[in-house]
Amino acid sequence: MAVQVGVNSYVTLDEAEQYFSERLYTDEWDNADAITKEKALITACRRIERLTFKGLKVDETQILSFPRMYPNVGTPVSKERGFNLDFSIGFIEQEDVPQEVKNAQCEEALALLKYGNSTRAKLQEQNVVKVDFGSVSEEYKGLGKLFSKEAYELLKPYIAGPVAII
Repeated sequence: MAVQVGVNSYVTLDEAEQYFSERLYTDEWDNADAITKEKALITACRRIERLTFKGLKVDETQILSFPRMYPNVGTPVSKERGFNLDFSIGFIEQEDVPQEVKNAQCEEALALLKYGNSTRAKLQEQNVVKVDFGSVSEEYKGLGKLFSKEAYELLKPYIAGPVAII
């Protein structure tokens, strides 16, 4: 399947190429053919879509999570020496997919090309906590669903945190 913005990707292949033209250490991307790059972008989008984001989709029929809308709670109105806690509630809607989301998809695609088929990545995906290699050991914990720390940092403002269950 080819990259289709709004269906299986947030970015076109041309947008990803432009992003990587301004970034260091992209050898895996630069050396991949167009089909492999598209597969990496589609897989990166799938991985991003597994995350839970704040707010709601702008259009309930849209396939991907972005753009989103967020509750906009107005400020309480103060009436002469008293307080009227009459809040106005509405939504702030994103018109387009934020650039950070597009950049995160590119970063995750690059990380997939770099690390996606490594033994370390496979162990991390299987939630292995500790691995010993003779006198060397590694411990994996607190890892997210993304290979790229940069992608996660770009998405962090949009990721939903824990919520109270009442």
